[in-house]
Amino acid sequence: MNGKTILLLGILAFGGVLRAEDAVVPQFQNGDVVCFIGDSITHAGQYHVITLFYYLTRFTDRKFEVYNCGCSGDYAGGALKRYDWDIQVHKPTIATIMLGMNDVGRNNYGKDKTGKDYENKHKWALAGYAKNMQALSEKLTADKCKIIYLTPSIYDQTSTIPAQNDFGVNDALGLCAQECAKLTPKFGGGLVDFYSLMNKVNQEQQKANPAFTITGRDRVHPEREGHYVMAYALLKAQKCPAIVSDMAIDAAKATVARQDNCEITDLKAENGVVTFTCKENALPFPIDNAMAKKVDALVPFTETFNREMLTVTGLSAGTYKIVIDGQEAMSASAEDLGKGINLATCQKTPQWGQALGVTDPVWKMFFLWSNKLRAIACVRAGILGRGNVKPGDTEAEMKVFKDDREKEKGKTSNGAYDTYMKYAADLPKLEKEVTDLWQSAYTRNQPKPHKYEIRTK
Repeated sequence: MNGKTILLLGILAFGGVLRAEDAVVPQFQNGDVVCFIGDSITHAGQYHVITLFYYLTRFTDRKFEVYNCGCSGDYAGGALKRYDWDIQVHKPTIATIMLGMNDVGRNNYGKDKTGKDYENKHKWALAGYAKNMQALSEKLTADKCKIIYLTPSIYDQTSTIPAQNDFGVNDALGLCAQECAKLTPKFGGGLVDFYSLMNKVNQEQQKANPAFTITGRDRVHPEREGHYVMAYALLKAQKCPAIVSDMAIDAAKATVARQDNCEITDLKAENGVVTFTCKENALPFPIDNAMAKKVDALVPFTETFNREMLTVTGLSAGTYKIVIDGQEAMSASAEDLGKGINLATCQKTPQWGQALGVTDPVWKMFFLWSNKLRAIACVRAGILGRGNVKPGDTEAEMKVFKDDREKEKGKTSNGAYDTYMKYAADLPKLEKEVTDLWQSAYTRNQPKPHKYEIRTK
């Protein structure tokens, strides 16, 4: 049986346990406390940041707290060990869990790693994943926290990129996805199927370009487009709406034909010029056109989640300027305006500029998370935890770090140690800075009325 057959059987088996669309995935609501639990793909990844951009611009009346609880190199058992001080401390009402990439034991896979010994290692690793995911789910449920299971992102074992290929890892992640599907009804959770969607995108794209990968060049960590695909899957599972707003004007009758998620006032249509004021209840999703083109080639992100529609019928033939707040945003033919144009794809509108401004504090928050706060948490969960060293005991910390540096001969962990020693004492200050940045995003995302003028060029 070849690898592709195994992968197909894994996907079919996963779908047979529970289809992702059968599991209700709750949206984040006003007052929620949301924790994203995971490994490095959450720690330094962006799927959750992209998701937050959507919520901030689409649901401008919802306020909730959010915490990155990813830890580079972590596994389900590790999340259990840090549960009390790193997850429970936030008192989450909703938690997403995406683990598995480090649970399966990637170094035990490869086309040359066969035989009973390796088979036993595979079974042991997957049994540990199932046991620890069960225990983690029990803890969250006991704390009255809703769970959203995110099936693991894929390991790309089919791309021709020149990176080491631990063939078989992706099949093991498919079994982790099955485990998520089993846990979902047991704990009344939601299920988001990253795994199947990313495999599908990979297979489609690799038909034309065998070197394409939805993951990064290491076959493990998705790059920006991959995280957009993951955010797409999460938002779709949450049944989030496509419409930013829907403005429809009948210029011939000077009437409002439709207004969805917006309010149109002061409408006038005379001498070939249409003017009105509109206050939308949401902002367009802030994605630049170059990235949108890349993402839309993989999944229909714009069509599914970013439709800010303007329709004007009854215009004489010709080309029209669309002026918003005195600035020309774009031009369109009477025919296209009659069919409806998507303002969300225009980066010259004031509402797009406002949406882009919302992202600034969130990106700053993300970099504080990934570069400092989560690095501190990883050191605490890792080497300090293994050494039973109490955080703040500087002498003991320095000894553990010194011993480990000598053992590792200055390899991978030194940057994390340096970050810990430099910033750990400032942890409360950093946490407050993150909270303040998140709150500032809410001061930037409140929609404003805009004056429209549609006239011939």
